[in-house]
Amino acid sequence: LARRASRYRHLSLVKCPQLDVEASTPAATSFQHVHVVAVAVKAILSLVGAVATALCKGLSFSVASTIRRHEKMSQGDLVTGRHHVRPIVQDHPLALGALTSVSETVLDIREGEEMVDEINDIAESTEHYSATAAAAAVVAGAAVVATVSGSAGRKKARQPVLTLKGDTLEQTPAMVMYTVAYTVLTFGVLARSLMLAPAGSVLGIACGCVMAELFSGTFHWATDNYGSLETPFVGFACAAFQGHHLAPWTITFRPFINNVFKIARVGLPLTTSAALLLPPPLAAFAATTFFGQLLAQEFHRWSHTPSSKLAPWQRWLQSIGVAVPCAEHCRHHKPPFAAHYCILSGGLNPLLDSQPVLFWRRLEAFFFRLTTVEPNCWKGERGAEIRECALSL
Repeated sequence: LARRASRYRHLSLVKCPQLDVEASTPAATSFQHVHVVAVAVKAILSLVGAVATALCKGLSFSVASTIRRHEKMSQGDLVTGRHHVRPIVQDHPLALGALTSVSETVLDIREGEEMVDEINDIAESTEHYSATAAAAAVVAGAAVVATVSGSAGRKKARQPVLTLKGDTLEQTPAMVMYTVAYTVLTFGVLARSLMLAPAGSVLGIACGCVMAELFSGTFHWATDNYGSLETPFVGFACAAFQGHHLAPWTITFRPFINNVFKIARVGLPLTTSAALLLPPPLAAFAATTFFGQLLAQEFHRWSHTPSSKLAPWQRWLQSIGVAVPCAEHCRHHKPPFAAHYCILSGGLNPLLDSQPVLFWRRLEAFFFRLTTVEPNCWKGERGAEIRECALSL
């Protein structure tokens, strides 16, 4: 055995207590290899465990810090929002609707941050946008809380927020009837006008396109800055435009018919009256102007829709300036919402907002001197500059 042991001295050595010599056998060698591998695996697992533990501790600290930061932010917004809402929320449908919609609105953390920043800018004044802006702080704060604590940080898609009683995202047969009837009537009036007075009607249609752009901006400016849900005849429009700033993504959930049928319902009697009472060129002008509002509302929806979700022909219409592009309309969605009001093509916005035209500031100054009513875009810290500019004209 001693002689055999001497032959295997180049192998791993094991102790042979029986002979009191260093001996090595194939079985001992195999055992030694397994032992080395086990020690190596154990060391690797220990190292991985240590690294994982460190990473988990760091991640836990990061998550805890993020939650504390967002909870602190959202609690402040909730306190501010409740302070503004308390005197008026009970009697204001918009505020109640906004508060009710909290449970239906789930935002991811980044979207929550953006919304909180935006709402803080909007709600600089208690009076700004009446109860709508006041309730918005509560909506934003609760959305962040729901995101961090309720969804456990998991990102979920934005959901539509409906704040007006009776509003819906559904498409009903009545909506289809109004829209189809209005479209047929408009093209019928245009065809009749072109047959009776071709040259004058072509000019009327061209002027109507320009007027439709200007009218879309004027109506947008008026409903953004004046009135409320209680305003006769246009109260729903005032509440819709002002509330749109609080949840602008909601419009992207509306089907085409649902989005435009209200305009079709109003346009039917107006276009019918124009066809019966006006000469063909003026009837064509009026019909084009009114139908342009329907198109403006739909183009408005496109401007809030991600380009990846638009059809190629829709993106093409935006690129050639027929439909208002997203970048152009997004400039309007910045407090105090004082510019870029035209939503048909947006082509008149650079002119109307430019020096020395300042069309909207001159309108605001005129109506303020006439009625002493301040527009919403004058309110808050950011609105002070707009107010000063308007009153200096």
